[in-house]
Amino acid sequence: MQRRGGYPREKFCDQKTSEIYRCRICTDVCRSPVTCKSGAHLFCLDCLTERIFSLDCLIESKEQYSSCPVCREKLTNPLPSAFVAAQVSALDVVCVHDKCQWKGTCGRLDGHLDSDCPHEPIKCSGDGGCGALVPRGEMSEHQWCACLQRCPNVAKYRFVIVRDGNGENESLVSMLGVDNLEMCKVRMSRKDMNNHLNNDCILRMIRCPHPHCEMSVAYCRLPAHLIACPHSPESCPLHCGAPNLTRQSLGAHKMDCPNEPVPCVHAHLGCSYVAPRGQIGQHEQDAGIHFMALSKAFVEQQRQNAILESKLQAIATQLEPLALAKAVKQGKAEQRAEEAQSKKPRPRKPTAKKPRLSKREMASPDNESSSDR
Repeated sequence: MQRRGGYPREKFCDQKTSEIYRCRICTDVCRSPVTCKSGAHLFCLDCLTERIFSLDCLIESKEQYSSCPVCREKLTNPLPSAFVAAQVSALDVVCVHDKCQWKGTCGRLDGHLDSDCPHEPIKCSGDGGCGALVPRGEMSEHQWCACLQRCPNVAKYRFVIVRDGNGENESLVSMLGVDNLEMCKVRMSRKDMNNHLNNDCILRMIRCPHPHCEMSVAYCRLPAHLIACPHSPESCPLHCGAPNLTRQSLGAHKMDCPNEPVPCVHAHLGCSYVAPRGQIGQHEQDAGIHFMALSKAFVEQQRQNAILESKLQAIATQLEPLALAKAVKQGKAEQRAEEAQSKKPRPRKPTAKKPRLSKREMASPDNESSSDR
């Protein structure tokens, strides 16, 4: 831990000798001593740096603060004094805390305060520490009794759509998943943390109370899980009284439920009777003879229909070559019509006739000259 300022003068065993190495700014014994150019005045490095670069000093007084407060020499480059540092390190001191009985050289004082002194204030910075400054010797008691630590529980969940037993109504509930994070923000002392994690934390993981369900969910998400848990106990919506039904087995139970309305097995013969599965057997037994006759008639009708279908198939097979020949003949006729259309002579363009000349015009010298040409 870095400390600022000098060593307290009253903690040195030799008060007269410690006066020689006193800082001219903080008046304590110099820590990391430096001197001005003259070498006559000592300062702590931190005290001098803070004086020169203090943000509180005005711009016009900057020159005043950057000079030695004793001899007014400029302190642009303060000189470290290794000799003074060695002399100060060799002086005997006691611990800066009055309750501590430690005694040693000044060079070992900082190491004692950083690691051994039970009265040195340190920051509570453990797992979930509160950041308070507590004496080192009291840190364990502080973390156990007084330090308010945050509960480490974190829950991951997602929102899913859940339908009721009839598959009609839908509701949006949050389930344990990976889409969202929720952290427990309760802070308490460490001595109460164990009880909180096991009994009070809303994000503590608990197992589903339904038999055969092995899923563990956060306590605050348990009601949502119970709504969608496939092993949740259910009762038959038709009130048949079947035991040990769950949401997962409800669909399979519907195929065997005695109160489920089912049609008669002779529905394909025209029977429209519908009754619960447990009562349909009596109906089928009472009307067995009647439906047996209908069944024979229906079978005979199906046989005749099959015969007619086979005959129609045979006729279609016989007509297929005739239809093919007719199509070929029609195609050839169309081809001949196209060829005849292409062989018609094209009309010639009319040519202009030359005028016929009379004998006198033909015997004229002009006509002869033109013919010579």
